[in-house]
Amino acid sequence: MRTYYIFNVNKYYTYMYKSKPYKMYKIFEEIYRTKDYSLVKNYGIIEQIMNPFNKIMINEYIYYEYKYKYGYRREDSTHILNSIENSILKVNNYNIKLTTSNNYSRFFDILSTYNDNLFVCDFENYDYFWLSKLRTKSLQDNNLIVQ
Repeated sequence: MRTYYIFNVNKYYTYMYKSKPYKMYKIFEEIYRTKDYSLVKNYGIIEQIMNPFNKIMINEYIYYEYKYKYGYRREDSTHILNSIENSILKVNNYNIKLTTSNNYSRFFDILSTYNDNLFVCDFENYDYFWLSKLRTKSLQDNNLIVQ
């Protein structure tokens, strides 16, 4: 199982770190691995780097896309896919937590169309990427974009 954290990075930090994903990852990793004593400091950094998710809007956006798909169900801010993959997506204020049985979740497809400023981290496997770059690469692999 893989656990991804998806962050809505503000436009300034997206502009500064779009071509430097490792540096963006290190900022989020420091926040993720920090102990409780510097929680107040981390909250200030979080507010500076990230935009909060509009939970109602993104939950409805995901629900609208998947409501008729086989194996999908929703429980408040939690979306579950149990068909080709087993994935649980939980929308929080400042991140989306995605636990999946695959390396690539179908939830990435819909989230990549939601916002171009989403940064994805898997802290346990040291994996990170801009979701918009993954979408572009996926489209190139399918010969939909000519370079």
